[in-house]
Amino acid sequence: MKIILFNPRSARAKHRIPNSILQVAASIHGKWEYVLVDGNLEKDPWKKIESYIQNGFNVFGCTVMPGPQLQQAIPFTLKVREKYSHVINIWGGYFAANQYSSVLKSDAVDYVINGPGDDAFPRLLEALEKNESVEEIQNLIYKKDERINQTTKAALGDQDLLPQLPYESLNSFYPIKKYLGKTFLGKHTAAYHSSMGCPFTCSFCAVVPLYNARWKGKSDEL
Repeated sequence: MKIILFNPRSARAKHRIPNSILQVAASIHGKWEYVLVDGNLEKDPWKKIESYIQNGFNVFGCTVMPGPQLQQAIPFTLKVREKYSHVINIWGGYFAANQYSSVLKSDAVDYVINGPGDDAFPRLLEALEKNESVEEIQNLIYKKDERINQTTKAALGDQDLLPQLPYESLNSFYPIKKYLGKTFLGKHTAAYHSSMGCPFTCSFCAVVPLYNARWKGKSDEL
């Protein structure tokens, strides 16, 4: 399998490292061929996506937050389904996880990663390659025989055991310097996540249903 990891545009300026797809890339790095497409930096993301599909890429992975990212995530996924029906569409991110019913009933998305995909995404790819059942893969939602199936949620993994983010791979697609911005910390800073989840249950927050007040961070020695 050859995988496209797409980060839909979320802002027109002050672009930051797309940590969501970079985290997924880390989980499959060295195991499958993948490319990164950042809608924040591409003038025509669909042209880039389509060129990859026409050159044999057959999995379209898309991270989706509510709001601006839907403006590219929805039409591009629909185009993939309409023009290249053999391509497997996989959505992640908290919009997909919270609104999985609408997402899957569209028949444009085949699988939703329900929370962290560090284990779920590579296990799903392996199962699809081997034509095996996906029922035992945690953090997965999918539709089969017109019925939506939701597997069990996995415990948050040890953050110290996660693979390093493949910054060199990202740099081969987009120069890292394009993501470095001026903040109160300095002139050239980058965003980095050292923990997963959130210990709070704020009523206004869409992340709460994903983690249910669970949180894990990397050791401070790292």
